[in-house]
Amino acid sequence: ACEPAASLALEDVNKRKDLLPGFILKLHWNDSECEPGLGASVMYNLLYNKPQKLMLLAGCSTVCTTVAEAAKMWNLVVLCYGASSPALSDRNRFPTLFRTHPSATVHNPTRIKLMEKFGWSRVAILQQAEEVFISTVEDLEARCKESGIEIVTRQSFLSDPTDAVRNLRRQDARIIVGLFYVVAARRVLCEMYKQNIYGKSYVWLAFLIMFILLGWYEDNWFEVNLEKEEIECNREQMRMAAEGHLTTEALMWNQNNQTTISGQTAEDFRLRLNEVLRQAGYDIDNMRYPEGYQEAPLAYDAVWAVALDKLSLNKHGKSLKNFTYTNKEIADDIYSAINSTQFLGVSGYVAFSSQGDRIALTQIEQMTNGTYIKLGYYDTQNDNLTWLNKEKWSGGKVPQDRTIVRIVLRTVSLPLFICMWTVSCIGIMAAIALIVFNVWYRHRRVIQSSHPVCNTIMLTGICICLWSVFLLGLDGQFVNPHMYPAVCQARAWLLTIGFTLAYGAMFSKVWRVHRLTTKAKSEVKIHFSSRKLVFVTLK
Repeated sequence: ACEPAASLALEDVNKRKDLLPGFILKLHWNDSECEPGLGASVMYNLLYNKPQKLMLLAGCSTVCTTVAEAAKMWNLVVLCYGASSPALSDRNRFPTLFRTHPSATVHNPTRIKLMEKFGWSRVAILQQAEEVFISTVEDLEARCKESGIEIVTRQSFLSDPTDAVRNLRRQDARIIVGLFYVVAARRVLCEMYKQNIYGKSYVWLAFLIMFILLGWYEDNWFEVNLEKEEIECNREQMRMAAEGHLTTEALMWNQNNQTTISGQTAEDFRLRLNEVLRQAGYDIDNMRYPEGYQEAPLAYDAVWAVALDKLSLNKHGKSLKNFTYTNKEIADDIYSAINSTQFLGVSGYVAFSSQGDRIALTQIEQMTNGTYIKLGYYDTQNDNLTWLNKEKWSGGKVPQDRTIVRIVLRTVSLPLFICMWTVSCIGIMAAIALIVFNVWYRHRRVIQSSHPVCNTIMLTGICICLWSVFLLGLDGQFVNPHMYPAVCQARAWLLTIGFTLAYGAMFSKVWRVHRLTTKAKSEVKIHFSSRKLVFVTLK
């Protein structure tokens, strides 16, 4: 979709006779298929064949890296419309590179802003082991350190995220920044469901590069190709795991219905582009977009940036007719002109940073009931967060960034304590009454035969055990912390002494009865044997 967009831009630029008087902007193009080797071959063919080229346009990151590194040898400025790799921001390595596609690191200030907004100071990072994500994570770590945000763990994976997701759970990670391509994202999402890392206790700040190299994906990316990719989760499970996650996305289309430098609005350009794609055989009406559709406005604005660059040179009396691949002076003028270019395009406000990166707004969305809802926009340049207050959290509150440990004093229920103490008091009074009765009638034969001393000792032990119930019910609501050790000691001693007295006295009575019974039986047996023996002797 980028080639038709660039052709539309050429058509619009060349219609403006006041824009490049005496010049016609032409595009010599070939498909690099996002292969760096093929891209280098195409570049050499273009450079060594007439006419002489004034600037190079490149697409995806891998090809742009190769082209931009080589282009400086011909004093050519390279303008990329589909490259997001943070490595391309290195001015020492790519001194003549500009890009209308925002760098992947443009999301990091937005992530930091979100963490500060929701009070998250402890996060984890899960990344696919790709160069673009490694560079982005390194930038994110530096920004987190500056903002005082702790990165509890950083996990990476090649193709299977099982171990990485499991480690996130072990580290008790609650706020997780994910950076991976969409195919890997589906595997991560399924593993999240298996590990139960979703719901009201977790938030994923997901950055899914769904269009660089891979083409355009619909908003239901987590429900498609599950059988084809052998994902072990069904659509309902994937939907549950995806619910509530946040995404950051660099805006590719102008969000306001403003007339751009081309004299049309972003919607006008979209309609024109869709019509061209329909004529090319694409089923646009059924949302069947070609690869690169998302970057189409970036390619359109890239051509306009080239045209305005040439216009700036003409205004300063610099002629492009004298440019050669060895003319560094004019090459520097072209660099300065495009570096200062600023205009309103169909992709939004176009301006470049000192590293040649596109300065762009970032859109923040949240998955709610299976649909992405726009939460706001963040302007990195002006540090301005426009928030729409549409976020919805499972459980009705913002998730915490860690397991909150609260020390809560667990006390005995006061009604239960009073009830048990009342029962104990009744038992103590009954035991005291029995002690008085036992002492008062100790001379009676019935009481004497029951061993009144043992009865008194046993009842005393019962009173002590019942009294320990009061101490067992005392806790922090009644006793100061420094007094609690003494209470614990008293509990143990009272219960031990009471049980010893009660059980010891009872055992003594049982033993006494046992001895009397066995002794009586023994004496009877001996008596009869004696009589029988005497009887036998007398006979």
